[in-house]
Amino acid sequence: MTRHGNTLGGLLARQRMGAGWSQEELADRSGVSVRTVRNIETGAVQSPRHSSLSLMVAAFQEAGLFEAEYVLRDFTDRNGTENSVALSGRPTGVSTSNGVRAGDDYDWLVGRKNDISRICDSLHRDRWTTLVGPGGVGKTKLAFAVADRLRSQFAGGVSIVHLGETSEDHDETAVWHAVCEALLTEGSPGDGSAAKRRLVVIDNIEHLQTPAVRVCQRLLAEFPDLWILVTSRHAVAAAGVKTVEVRPLSTVDAEQLFLYRAQAACSDLDLTGRGSAVAEICRKLDGLPSALEVAALRLRSLSIDTLLKAPVRQIVAQPSIADLPHQRTLIESVTWSYGMLGEEQRRLLRWLSAFPEAFTIKDLLGRPDREAVVDDFPHLVDIVSDLVDRSMLQVRRGSEYRYSMLGHIREVIRILQ
Repeated sequence: MTRHGNTLGGLLARQRMGAGWSQEELADRSGVSVRTVRNIETGAVQSPRHSSLSLMVAAFQEAGLFEAEYVLRDFTDRNGTENSVALSGRPTGVSTSNGVRAGDDYDWLVGRKNDISRICDSLHRDRWTTLVGPGGVGKTKLAFAVADRLRSQFAGGVSIVHLGETSEDHDETAVWHAVCEALLTEGSPGDGSAAKRRLVVIDNIEHLQTPAVRVCQRLLAEFPDLWILVTSRHAVAAAGVKTVEVRPLSTVDAEQLFLYRAQAACSDLDLTGRGSAVAEICRKLDGLPSALEVAALRLRSLSIDTLLKAPVRQIVAQPSIADLPHQRTLIESVTWSYGMLGEEQRRLLRWLSAFPEAFTIKDLLGRPDREAVVDDFPHLVDIVSDLVDRSMLQVRRGSEYRYSMLGHIREVIRILQ
């Protein structure tokens, strides 16, 4: 967690260095001059132009560094800086070549307004909310968006804890200390002052499920003015937690995101009349935001027809900048999740990767080769349930539950066999 600095320049410098960028690279990514970056960081310019700050925030957003974006905006808002309005991260009135318009209030979270509302409603009612979904679906981005929307309701502040790089060997004590450090305290979230509501966002707990859950339970018991928002690929089984599932985008929202990112990556790209191709690639990528953004970036070097012919694993193999090594590509992301499975789970997942369509438990029981994978019904049900909880399978609930595997997960599982 990067702590808030005393000046905007100092904060910008720490966020830039945390991203591993030089001043020159930030300038190149944002389009502002190196001199402007240097002057802000040294304090020579203490009230930079709105446009300069907005461009630098957009650079962090494009790289997926949402904590940097959030912390910069949080600092300006808390210090009453007039530049705070420049850090909303909202480009104005973007139109794609085929007429799709992002809108004047486009907020970089296409198709997520209902999700944000659900999460906010949950935090109004429940002190512990967990966002669950597969890697690349946008859980972290949603968590920051919610923290941004609700921060005025948490007078004690909003703190962020990243557990993605924390070893799975770490115990409850290590997780507790990580939370306390993010809360800027000496060993506990309390500050000895009058009670003020606080929100802590704990990101990526799936590999530390048991110690992280225990820490959350301890926080809730000991500090009644603390609220918790967690992100995980693995559903949390604990009393008092409200689970919000984060699903891939709908077809319409996926197309809008893809078109917007395509224009951002290559402003002279003409997709006029290619609506069916755009729709097909969005279906091929299951509406997964991370995959759509990578595919849109690849349009700089490959035509949309070439992408349509390529296997999903080739489309999503393009690395992107991320804080966590296992998230640089979707292939690495799936491989990391696969590595946390037991052998029985892996065996069933490999078997299910051969199913191109959605299926029911009844469908699986009718397969003649089923007993070679799972020998009895209760065992089959338990493993399928666990794979759903770990976001390796998607489920559509109705009178009969239907299960499916995202395309990029299916292809990666086949590679790992």
